[in-house]
Amino acid sequence: MAQNLFLRYVWLVSLLYRYKRMTLREINERWLHTDYSGGVPIPRRTFHCHREKIQELFDINIECDRRTSEYYIEDCQTLANDKIRSWLLETFSVNNLAAEQQHLHDRILLEKIPSGEIYLTSVIEAMRDSRIIKFTYKSFTDAAPHDVYLQPYFVKVFRQRWYVIGYTSAYNGIRTYSIDRFENIEVTKESFEYPSDFIPEEYFDGCFGIMYSNLPCESVVLKVSSVQAGYFKTLPLHETQKTVSDTETHTVFKYEMKITNDLIKEILSYGADVEVISPQSLRSKIEKHLSAALQKYKKHNT
Repeated sequence: MAQNLFLRYVWLVSLLYRYKRMTLREINERWLHTDYSGGVPIPRRTFHCHREKIQELFDINIECDRRTSEYYIEDCQTLANDKIRSWLLETFSVNNLAAEQQHLHDRILLEKIPSGEIYLTSVIEAMRDSRIIKFTYKSFTDAAPHDVYLQPYFVKVFRQRWYVIGYTSAYNGIRTYSIDRFENIEVTKESFEYPSDFIPEEYFDGCFGIMYSNLPCESVVLKVSSVQAGYFKTLPLHETQKTVSDTETHTVFKYEMKITNDLIKEILSYGADVEVISPQSLRSKIEKHLSAALQKYKKHNT
């Protein structure tokens, strides 16, 4: 139910973002075309509850023009310029469009996303109210699930997975947890004080992916084949990406990044299309992984 509510909120925001101004009757006309509706219009009271929740969770105000009875997003331009909230709309807009066009379901193929949204609303509410959350967590490395008490600082998405990052006294430090590995969640009555000097965007500064590192950034230079370079240009590997040289056969990119396992795995995923030029330490690590993989294939062939 929590997952459905979250998707309903995003559906409503994305609808008004697309059509700018709509009456409740017009909203319900679109609503009845979705799977969320079950063929039942949104009651006026439920609609206003959704408006309140959207304001609480996303700081998006849905106002009403009393002269025309039309609803609209207040300061829509600010919403478009906010990268977090605009990402939220872009991420779910295709899903919502698919939900509206039920007769095209078999012709719109979407990537499967692990079910983290079912707990996401509770996490965001706990962040809003500065409440500690308790959840049962099943990691890929532990033999059995265990309970975690966490002060949720912020959430981040990477590779279709939602993560919550916060402080836990069990480790006396900040840890990252994948929300799709939750087995349940409870927003406790125990409050915490969010650090005034903590800046979420700076926490992963220089990191690729979701893996944190306190190591200093290094200059990473990659030589990318001409075929793959086009993808790098349109979707940079990292925000620090700069083009050093560009030829018909390859492009050289430079980054300021921390050397983490996430970065190593990403480079390996491109195979022969990406070569590490520097630093030598990263080049050696990539070479070691490739050699180990090659040995496995040689062993299998013999």
